[in-house]
Amino acid sequence: MKSKGCDDMGFLFYIWIIVTIVAIIVEIVTTDLTSFWFAIGSIAALISNIFLHDNHIEVQILIFVAVSAFSIILLRPIVKKKIDSPKIPTNADSMIGKVAIVTEGISLNAPGAIKIEGVEWTAVTDDLPFESGDLVEIVKITGNTLTVEKYEKEDE
Repeated sequence: MKSKGCDDMGFLFYIWIIVTIVAIIVEIVTTDLTSFWFAIGSIAALISNIFLHDNHIEVQILIFVAVSAFSIILLRPIVKKKIDSPKIPTNADSMIGKVAIVTEGISLNAPGAIKIEGVEWTAVTDDLPFESGDLVEIVKITGNTLTVEKYEKEDE
């Protein structure tokens, strides 16, 4: 009995290679973890093509479907959970909502400076100008610039 070489594996061998490459390309473009599992299934079908004689297309398709389904149902949630880690706020994000003191006047056209927790930051405003000594509340952070608005003292 003649063993199967690359030359006589049949056109299914090349079909599974094409399916694998297309699935990987689609996954790279979309990055939503859907087509990657079909690449795994097509690799399994490709391996079965190498070891099965007479190109049993039904068995290869069954292996492709089974391995792809198994990967989607069981592996995708595990991988997705590892990839979709929650956003961890930075120390700077924790300053939103805090009160700071203006150390350099802030106008609508030019940034100024505020001091919070002993650190001076560049600050801008979208509504009112502020004078040195005014109290402001931090509402947004963009890069290393804080956006502030008038501090409204809460009645207790």
